[in-house]
Amino acid sequence: MKLLVIGPLASGKTTIARHLRSTTSTIVDLDDELTRLNGGVYPDIATRKTVIAPRALAAAAALSDVVLLHSTFDPDDVRALRDAGFTTVLLEVSSEELRRRHRQRQREEGWSNEEWAEDNRAQIAELGRLALFDHVIDAERAPVVVANDLLALTTP
Repeated sequence: MKLLVIGPLASGKTTIARHLRSTTSTIVDLDDELTRLNGGVYPDIATRKTVIAPRALAAAAALSDVVLLHSTFDPDDVRALRDAGFTTVLLEVSSEELRRRHRQRQREEGWSNEEWAEDNRAQIAELGRLALFDHVIDAERAPVVVANDLLALTTP
């Protein structure tokens, strides 16, 4: 099964990926993959969009059993991944909960990417308007519960 999981910034994708890694599926956190493909440094926007992301998406699309996670994708990329056999899932989290998680990340880890949150939510809303999500999962629940919901989608 190929699963494309899209969730807003601070929706728990990295934590969920840790739970999923105990399965037999290949788990690809696109942020990690973009950094790896760019020599350990997250690429600038132009390099990411034109060089690194196309390579990472092509490699993921070539896999037969993969869960690919990221905060958003261009609609054309989502369509291409769906054409390559991916089922798409939105991790849904309220704006209030996302703000709480960003504050917690800032306190605990010393950083937050909340300044990008509004743009990120708008991009995800556009994917929703284009009906590019096959499933929506409530990601305000415990990460292990969300991971199990995703795993349930990978079993025929």
